[in-house]
Amino acid sequence: MEENKLKLVDQIMTALQGVEDPEIQVDVVNLGLIYGIDIEGSHATVKMTLTISGCPLSSLLQNSIQNAVLSVPGIDKCDVKLVWYPVWSPDKMTTAAKRQLGMLEDEQEIAQKQGIESIEKVQKIIDFSLPIKKLAEEYPDFVQIMYDAGFTRIKIPGLLATVGRVMTIPLGAQAMKLDLGQIKKAFEDKGYKVIE
Repeated sequence: MEENKLKLVDQIMTALQGVEDPEIQVDVVNLGLIYGIDIEGSHATVKMTLTISGCPLSSLLQNSIQNAVLSVPGIDKCDVKLVWYPVWSPDKMTTAAKRQLGMLEDEQEIAQKQGIESIEKVQKIIDFSLPIKKLAEEYPDFVQIMYDAGFTRIKIPGLLATVGRVMTIPLGAQAMKLDLGQIKKAFEDKGYKVIE
């Protein structure tokens, strides 16, 4: 994806974080309802789903999404394309959304239930072939390590939920012209074993 399109997708995802699902009161990005954003010139198409299969997209939600997208400079037209596959499940929600809805157990409690004294004692393995979104969900310090290694855009709201679903560390390093060896070292310095 060219740099300008990537920037527009980031801005659109940020704008969409202001649009809440009227029933759940959590924004559509953190709920994991946004499956993709395609941009052609000044026309954006938002591919999304809903929490309940077969549920019609309310005009209120559709208008809120379109208004949010159209608030991004450089976007003049917005279509919302509703899809039902892959089927939405709570697994698609971000940690922030799960926390907001009271769905998260304390990580320390989980570790104790599994008979682990401390989460830190679990061997941490970073597989460079996995999407960065999956790695960020698995390791709480992943985003900060990536940021410190030069992936400053990783903290842009919504980036992990969109580009992060397909972007791997090597692809990101290539796109941002970062040294993959330095990134590997950054993870090894934090106790990770790196698989390339």
